[in-house]
Amino acid sequence: PGAQYVGGGHTHKGASSALEELQAWIEAALSPDSPVVNFDVWGIMPPLGAEQCDFKLCELGGERGWDPRKWVDGQRQLVMKPAKLPVPLFTCLYFSAGFAAYMTARFQINRRKHPLTNKLEYVRQAVSILLERPPPQLNQGLDGVTVSFEDAVYFPPREDEGNEARHYREVGFLNINWQGGVAHGADRTPFYGRLCSSREPAKFNDAKMDMYRLKMRSMFKNPGPMYLTDKMKGPMSLKFSGSRQTGMFFQWDGEARFAFSPTGKPFSINIKKILNIPVVLGPEYDARVTGNPENGLKAEFAFAGKLPGEQEEVRRRVLRCVRGELNAELNASREDISAAGFLCQED
Repeated sequence: PGAQYVGGGHTHKGASSALEELQAWIEAALSPDSPVVNFDVWGIMPPLGAEQCDFKLCELGGERGWDPRKWVDGQRQLVMKPAKLPVPLFTCLYFSAGFAAYMTARFQINRRKHPLTNKLEYVRQAVSILLERPPPQLNQGLDGVTVSFEDAVYFPPREDEGNEARHYREVGFLNINWQGGVAHGADRTPFYGRLCSSREPAKFNDAKMDMYRLKMRSMFKNPGPMYLTDKMKGPMSLKFSGSRQTGMFFQWDGEARFAFSPTGKPFSINIKKILNIPVVLGPEYDARVTGNPENGLKAEFAFAGKLPGEQEEVRRRVLRCVRGELNAELNASREDISAAGFLCQED
């Protein structure tokens, strides 16, 4: 949301510069000399052995402005509304849960017409969240969130030493090395190495998630908008455990949703690589940002999965998405929202 598009970055120079940039991009895309490489596509899938996800989705409602919350029963509470399209399946750019997702949800109510004013709106919503008390529908920080892989618990780290999820603001992963036109990622290293060494960036075709976790002070430790990332081989399972009438915001590729369990039971968002697709690199591709794009494999389209059964599972999920069948599975109705104890915005 609010991101630049090809040919949209030179409005101050006039239409001719934008047209030239667009033409250069199209020429590169059509040129047989342009490199074609593999690209990982990740997807939100049901838990292992299940046909459907165990959570429902809605969108943040409320009025435009600094604070969309509504004063009810002596406190400011979130107001929800049925989610619109798209439903989350394909994740090409990034995924996160927590602060940035809540900020994006509030931005979606206050979307502007120009990239610059959109960026300023993100800043306004971020400042508002930092100055407010968390609404009762959200836990403190990432309290109740755990992230695990097949062979390891990634989040919260060092839990056996008393490290708590509530002290963290965000957890997620990068596929491309660019988030919101601001942040990049590079492999985790000690502090001195962040300043004077070359680190492997987040890559889009190594079949690994470049995971990150953030606290309030992370920007000062990293330093700046450069995430410390850990290359993890999927699938990933993000589990949320909270009381009834609570849930969490997550975002994928700039779209934000609120996830909750209609019954109040724990639920999980499971993400794995689902597709490999060939892509053409444009004229402004910068290997310093995303590394060497060649992964040694032939660039081709393929359903992901080591076993035929896994590939068939992905194929069925993709077809269900194309047919629109995931809408009813994932998107909560007004009745679902109210039955779960959330305030539902009136039509």
